[in-house]
Amino acid sequence: MTAQPFFRRRLLRRLAAVVAAGLMLPLAGGGASGATLVRPWLFRAYRYEQPATSPVRVTATAALVMDARSGQVLYSRNAHLIWPPASTTKILTALVALRRMSLNTPITVSPEVARFRVGSVVGLPAGARISLHDLLYGLMLPSGNDVALAIAEGVAGTVSAFVAQMNDEAYRLGARQTHFTSPHGLYDPNHYTTVYDLALIARAAMADPTFRDIVRTERWTFRPPGARARVLYNHNRMLWWYPGADGVKTGYVDMSGETLVESATRNGWRLIVVEFHSGDMWGDASRLLNYGFDHYRAVELAHPGEEMAAIQLPGTQSVVVGVVPEAVYAAVSGSKAPVRRVTIERHLTLPVRPGERLGTVDFYESGQLLQSAPIVAVSRIGADMDQGAQNPLARAFGWVGRMVEGVVGAAAVTGTPRARKIGMSRAAPD
Repeated sequence: MTAQPFFRRRLLRRLAAVVAAGLMLPLAGGGASGATLVRPWLFRAYRYEQPATSPVRVTATAALVMDARSGQVLYSRNAHLIWPPASTTKILTALVALRRMSLNTPITVSPEVARFRVGSVVGLPAGARISLHDLLYGLMLPSGNDVALAIAEGVAGTVSAFVAQMNDEAYRLGARQTHFTSPHGLYDPNHYTTVYDLALIARAAMADPTFRDIVRTERWTFRPPGARARVLYNHNRMLWWYPGADGVKTGYVDMSGETLVESATRNGWRLIVVEFHSGDMWGDASRLLNYGFDHYRAVELAHPGEEMAAIQLPGTQSVVVGVVPEAVYAAVSGSKAPVRRVTIERHLTLPVRPGERLGTVDFYESGQLLQSAPIVAVSRIGADMDQGAQNPLARAFGWVGRMVEGVVGAAAVTGTPRARKIGMSRAAPD
């Protein structure tokens, strides 16, 4: 008899795993309709405690830590489990509004919005014309559901049109398992995202300086026309409790439980934490941020314009230098510098234009891929150089080509008969 509960729990967990496998398929734009037929938040099997082998104690059903600069995931639990995000939805609401309307643009509060009284509301007077700037504070600090509707109508004309813009923006950001049905996040079975997708959305939002200013504000005086001024307080207690906390949003509905997206910055390095259905929301956030800051460090893997390869083009003595166009960042846990591996594109031919992609550089730590970046041409090499005449770059790198056979320094190079890498500006670190 004592074994029965054990086997029952195991059966439930296996059933939940089967359900989850069906839900983790990539969702396009508005989401695959079949993925919403089963809602994992209805299964108690997803609510069991984190295994003891986890590097950090977490009570949340799903949680994730992301390096905001690189998008690298430092910790995750059920990263792609779809879940109702509650009011953390408003991160995307604010981001879409900021990208589509000037802050000084006045928005007229409709009678329908003024009458809205579901969940957390600010209480907007009908007919008042309030700037988007002021409404965003009412949206993100006290989590006004009526404010979310006002913004949606003001930006897109109708709430449904604005929600379509939200889903388009989420898809553009890479949030492929996200489908929203409202700008406020009140429960709807077809309104869902994942901790990974929401981290991508929060990362994009925190790149906006206006958004950052709003979500790190502890209190703000709201002065709507035709109503008395009052102080709005930020629901995010981490702003007072955790050193370096600077956003972003709390959320709660019965079906999702406590949800939180949190940001903290130390020495210029920002981490983003997302958690769904937490039994200790502030404690989970603190432990996850501590884990990220204590076990990782931010590094610049390559600076903008850093040379990665000198490539001899097929059938010629022409050489083109390849660089990374932008800085490449990552978070590393070890003391050794990451290893670079360079791959050259197949079938490179003249002419080569500045900015043309020549290959890819991958950065590894302990055999694990950290980041990838394109390698592009730094200058033009014309077709008129296909007659064997050496250009200055070829002469500069010619001696390197005589000393090596395709692979230079610590970078492993995948070449082809059509193009050969003959030099590096410097050896990659061990």
